[in-house]
Amino acid sequence: MKRIVSSILVLALVVPSLGQSAYAGQTVRCESGNGQYKSCPVDTRGGVTLSRQLSSSGCWQNDTWGYDRNRVWVTNGCRAEFNVGDYQSSGHDNSNAVAGAVVVGLIGAAILANKNKKDRDRDRYDDDRYNGGNYYQPSNTVRCESNDNNYVRCPFYGRGHVEVQRQLSKTYCQYGQNWGVERNTIWVDNGCRADFAVY
Repeated sequence: MKRIVSSILVLALVVPSLGQSAYAGQTVRCESGNGQYKSCPVDTRGGVTLSRQLSSSGCWQNDTWGYDRNRVWVTNGCRAEFNVGDYQSSGHDNSNAVAGAVVVGLIGAAILANKNKKDRDRDRYDDDRYNGGNYYQPSNTVRCESNDNNYVRCPFYGRGHVEVQRQLSKTYCQYGQNWGVERNTIWVDNGCRADFAVY
């Protein structure tokens, strides 16, 4: 037990200096070519913010771009650069808080290991959304068609993120121009016809 306490004291002195560089910010470019869905793998545990939009198509969080714990995604023509894992973006220095959290975690792990070596630390970033392998599957598919260039509204049920799954028209379906989302309704206009995936 004395050895564990000594190790913890050493870590308490060393880890704060490591905490200053934990999740150092990086810039990731992710581009939706031809309006298609694109996934860009990256560790997003430090958070993600849009840094610079590169496309003329709009980039709106949770609509044409978003992220989960291991990727940034874009769709419907959004092309942008994203700041990933930048704890300093709010203007506050959180390195001490990060280091403190790491030290507390190490203390807990050392105590558990001393009691039972078979115990393992739980993954702090485990998320039930990933269980079952259905996270990336749409909850619903809605066909919405602007025949004769008419404006049409199609209700849907789901969490709210919508993207073009399969375009049916010769007219290119461009988000914000001839299709979009308002609350729980997809609208199409000017000849856009498509199957939309609802997540």
